[in-house]
Amino acid sequence: MGHRSGLSDLVAVHRDGRGARRTIERLSRAGVDGGAIQLLGSGEVVTAGRYGDRQVDRGSSLALGGRVLRGIVWGIPPGALFGALLLAIASEGTREVLVAGAAGGAGLGAGIGILVALLTIPTMAGSWERTFAPRVPGGIVVGVRVSDERTRRRALPVLRSCPAHSLLEVVDLDDYIVGDEGRRDDP
Repeated sequence: MGHRSGLSDLVAVHRDGRGARRTIERLSRAGVDGGAIQLLGSGEVVTAGRYGDRQVDRGSSLALGGRVLRGIVWGIPPGALFGALLLAIASEGTREVLVAGAAGGAGLGAGIGILVALLTIPTMAGSWERTFAPRVPGGIVVGVRVSDERTRRRALPVLRSCPAHSLLEVVDLDDYIVGDEGRRDDP
């Protein structure tokens, strides 16, 4: 994209996968398209065989499970309060009615919390799952293809504030490869 758009693409080098995941989430929340986010070079670790696939699956499942649990924790208290108030207003305010309303409201709140948590999962980059690999040696490099000024305005502040130890502007991500390969000579 860099050559075609006339704008420099952006590259952020992270110390580990955890920082790269946070950066990808922040980029997604800022409105950067998941197709513009890419993991680059030797940091883009392709898992090795069955064991590696299990590790990636476990990491992805734990991240999803963590979001579901946060949704439950955030949804239960307001749901219980809403349910108790609703039944107290609609019927007599006995203890049993308030407890039943709180229990029903807590269930509703947990369901809404889970739904909101799952709907706010960041846009997935094509190589997103690879940041969950637990044995990634060295840094992880997150690149953002800048196709227009809007993408640049959204991505640059996020990358400046992310947990990366360096931020680079490159002419084109296709020409930028991190690792032993160096830069490619073909256009």
